[in-house]
Amino acid sequence: MANCTPKTPPTGCLDVTIQESITMSNYNVQNSYNTFTVCGINNYVTRTEVIDYVWSGSGIGIISFVDSKSEQTPGSFVNSDVKYIRITNFATSNKFASIHCIKDNAESVTFKVDPGKSLILSNDDLEIPSSTTSSFSYMTEIKAMAGSGGDSTYTGSIQIEYVVASA
Repeated sequence: MANCTPKTPPTGCLDVTIQESITMSNYNVQNSYNTFTVCGINNYVTRTEVIDYVWSGSGIGIISFVDSKSEQTPGSFVNSDVKYIRITNFATSNKFASIHCIKDNAESVTFKVDPGKSLILSNDDLEIPSSTTSSFSYMTEIKAMAGSGGDSTYTGSIQIEYVVASA
């Protein structure tokens, strides 16, 4: 499955499988899947965070990106080294997560991740927004918040897990 340079034992390759299966009303079963491998992984970090409904601004910072290893602080990643990110909103509440991918506090895109669902960013050619250059170098931070922030009646929290794989 991996397209990495042969190693004994094979290391540094993250195998990812996404699988969908549905049984239609006529009992016709349809399955689809996508399998891909991300090679050159030297760091694999996974964290679980509880994000409360109380927040300020555009959410709570969960992942920070810097331009070089000399700028790294705990919990930050060199953006040119990042090859794969997965953010999962656990089904512990009925509230969606708003995931904000931010560039220098000036530009951003927001993804809605429902309970039990995941967001995967893994393509070195990913562009957000379309006017930026390729790779993860467009991002300086990823923030999360429970819901959209516009619902003043919400009083719960969400639990998210994020995975970052980098060179």
